[in-house]
Amino acid sequence: MLKVVLHAEDEFVNRFYKFSMQNTKDLSISYADSYESCVKKAMEIHADIIVIQLLHPIFKIQNFFCDLLLSRIVPTLLIFNVIAENQIICSLTSHQDRQYVNKIKLFFSQAISNDYYCYFANMDNREESNLIMTARINRLEKSEYLHEILRGVVNSEFQYYKKKTSLNLNNGGYYLYMYDLMKLEYSDHNFNKNVYYFVGDEILKEFQTVIDAYSGGEVFYVNPLLLCVLINDFKTTSQASKQTSLFDITNRLNNIANCKTAFRYMSGYIENIENIRAAYESLQDLKTYNFFCHDARVITQEYLRAIRREIDYTLVDKTIREIKELIKYDFLNPKLNVLIKKLFLHIVKPSLNYNLYYYCYTALSTALEDKYIGTYSKEEPENLSPSKLFYTSIEQECHKFIQSIDLLKSELSNKSAVTNSIVMQAIEFIHQHYMEDITVNMIAAHLNVSHSYLSQIVKKALGISIIKYIIAYRIEKAETLLSSSNEPIYTIAAKVGFFEGRHFSKTFKKITGTTPMQYKKQNSKANYI
Repeated sequence: MLKVVLHAEDEFVNRFYKFSMQNTKDLSISYADSYESCVKKAMEIHADIIVIQLLHPIFKIQNFFCDLLLSRIVPTLLIFNVIAENQIICSLTSHQDRQYVNKIKLFFSQAISNDYYCYFANMDNREESNLIMTARINRLEKSEYLHEILRGVVNSEFQYYKKKTSLNLNNGGYYLYMYDLMKLEYSDHNFNKNVYYFVGDEILKEFQTVIDAYSGGEVFYVNPLLLCVLINDFKTTSQASKQTSLFDITNRLNNIANCKTAFRYMSGYIENIENIRAAYESLQDLKTYNFFCHDARVITQEYLRAIRREIDYTLVDKTIREIKELIKYDFLNPKLNVLIKKLFLHIVKPSLNYNLYYYCYTALSTALEDKYIGTYSKEEPENLSPSKLFYTSIEQECHKFIQSIDLLKSELSNKSAVTNSIVMQAIEFIHQHYMEDITVNMIAAHLNVSHSYLSQIVKKALGISIIKYIIAYRIEKAETLLSSSNEPIYTIAAKVGFFEGRHFSKTFKKITGTTPMQYKKQNSKANYI
């Protein structure tokens, strides 16, 4: 029996259930109430097929693809879209077993046949499929002309391309947006390319609808993961109105490309078509600043100029000296973490300078290694290369550095600094029961001491409160599981003592600077690039 996970509007859910019960015993259907839960349900039941309706906003399906990739399961995908009152278009994973594919197509078509005509967006000899592929080829021809414009054209070439494929571009005045929609390369692209193209076309339509509401333009893929939006200049002579329109259209486009892995860039004003190549190259240069501008709404040259600050080397060296003094003489002082955040997030980040980041990182790492020989090296986070830093942020790396220090504090406390047996017993109890719903009162009762006394001696020994230590230890364990396990996020949350998914995600992001899914994606990325 084939196990199916289904996410669609109630009308189609009811149709599929009813048809399945009356006509076949070969399929077992489980309902999922969101794209996110599709992957969880598929992993839970070891699904053979996932059937989902294409619903807006489309970026949620991009997130679904990302979650599916990280789950490391490979079910057959069937995605369908209602394009007219009685018409549905579908796309299906390619498969060598034609009987298997035909069985899925037949079930789906017959389940909706009373009210809908269904056709599949796959390459075969059927007339409707040929029409779909013809439309795709026409789009590819148009995209190739737009690619050529990015590479650089003179006006006469542009006029030819414009006439040849009816490009919706003015003769002068543009803005160029670039969206990295998915930083993970789909390893199953050959099998699911029709599905990805199918969804990608809908994203193009969403973008096109937005820009058509202003002055028009063209939307096209440079490659399967990189999308460009070329917008005609706004029809106004007022700079204030133009800035308002830019702000509005940027927000609307960002909402479309709001998937987990999207990076967003925008050029300045492009006076004529022959300047587009330079604008495109400038957007490529903006990618290098993701590490410092991960939280930006959209990265532009103007934004970088606005936030960039000259390096005050006197302040840098002064802050590093203060941190080194605390490392050497007052390691448990809470001010240590505060100064590290100040250094990386308030001094290094505005500099947008990788050399300064590495200088500060190396200086502090060396100080820790010199002071705690044989101990800190085990806790030190990986010294990432610039190419890997692209996929993270200075906030996340700062958190990892501070976390390594907190872990070092705990290890030193466990080995030597903690001489109080009650504190040692409390730490041992936490390490054994962190996955349970433990409280300070519970630990105090287990050790036969008062709540206030336990809190006081733990804070004195570890430098942080007992609650913060419990949370930090749980998040540490969660990070390990997220990096190494294929289990759903909610399962990992429960395993480390969080019994409410939203609370886990909120706490994880507060401490690490990223969501659990983003952390899982970033730390599993190398397996899929």
